[in-house]
Amino acid sequence: MKGFFRFITFLIFVGLILLAFLFALKNTAPVTLWVGITLPEISVGVLIIAAFVAGGFIGLVLGLGIFRQLRYMIRIRQLQGQLDRTRKEAGSDNQVGKA
Repeated sequence: MKGFFRFITFLIFVGLILLAFLFALKNTAPVTLWVGITLPEISVGVLIIAAFVAGGFIGLVLGLGIFRQLRYMIRIRQLQGQLDRTRKEAGSDNQVGKA
């Protein structure tokens, strides 16, 4: 069953690539962009596909949970520090009680 879903996902991916290629072929009007400097003329189709790919890549990076993992690591360090302080306090209380 897992192989079937992978195959369907692959077909959808190939279909999207084909659609993007056809889109780029049909939208060939050149545009000039200015982002502080003037970029060379690029077709509208290529520009839109590039924006789509860049957005997908950014979404993929965020979806991997890199930032969530960093947040968890920081929280773990905080809790370990709190645990160490609590153990030290408990250790000093036990020393006082024995004397």
